[in-house]
Amino acid sequence: MTETMSLPLVHPLDVPPKPLAMGMPVIGYEAKVVDDGGEEVPPGTVGELVVRGEPGVTLMKGYFKNADATAQTLRDGWLHSGDNAWMDEDGWFFFVDRKKDMIKRAGENVSASEVEETLKQHAAVFDAAVVGVPDPVRDQAIKAYVILNEGARASADDLIAWCGSHLSTFKVPELVEFRDTFPRTSVGKIQKHLF
Repeated sequence: MTETMSLPLVHPLDVPPKPLAMGMPVIGYEAKVVDDGGEEVPPGTVGELVVRGEPGVTLMKGYFKNADATAQTLRDGWLHSGDNAWMDEDGWFFFVDRKKDMIKRAGENVSASEVEETLKQHAAVFDAAVVGVPDPVRDQAIKAYVILNEGARASADDLIAWCGSHLSTFKVPELVEFRDTFPRTSVGKIQKHLF
């Protein structure tokens, strides 16, 4: 994050690495995982990663001419990253998903990236993007946008069944829409808000 001026989490050189971890806090930073109320959660619990440092040295002082965004991001000395993560018993942090990419379905949090990665493991799928869409009963339904490999064939039912055999039932998309391309930024990031 540019807001942290440098990397607040790294893999220390003096302990055995954990390949899937983001790392541990470095000198000049503190990090913890909090719930929606800002309370620290126990190890193994997913919440938002927050970081504390020295404003103007290791953390930004604020967004240029945007007091509202600054107040949302910097709270009580902690920078709210917008990343969902969890910390293990040893103090290593693990990324789950961007907070805004979490889908709330019938009281369950579903990681859009987990569903996307499952879809991309299907032999016919070239790329996938998953979003939450309004559902009058369950908060959100899960919708997958899919680009198939050239010459490949798969139906929406095929992909839903694939997800059903690889994911918990509450994570399986109800809707699949096929696309030829996805809207992307100049660096290739999918612009999900344009679906």
